[in-house]
Amino acid sequence: MGLVYNHLATLVCAVFASVLTLLWPMFAPTPIFPQVLDIFFIMAVPIMWFLTIVCFVAQRSADWMHGQDHSHKSAKKLVYTSDGKTTNEKS
Repeated sequence: MGLVYNHLATLVCAVFASVLTLLWPMFAPTPIFPQVLDIFFIMAVPIMWFLTIVCFVAQRSADWMHGQDHSHKSAKKLVYTSDGKTTNEKS
């Protein structure tokens, strides 16, 4: 598990999609920026948001298939025995 619960790809895609979404109105078709740039944003923004959703769903599916639930801590508990050894118990 990482700091973002293995959703680093989702986070990177979401940040890039957000930046593209915020830049789109700034680069609206003007005499300075040609119509081609608008076509680029029309294609890039929905694709990045779709990729963000796909990354999120894929990571949730992988976590579910491998039994990693982020809503609570691990069910295994470290227990020391009287002779100083450790065992794993389910709580």
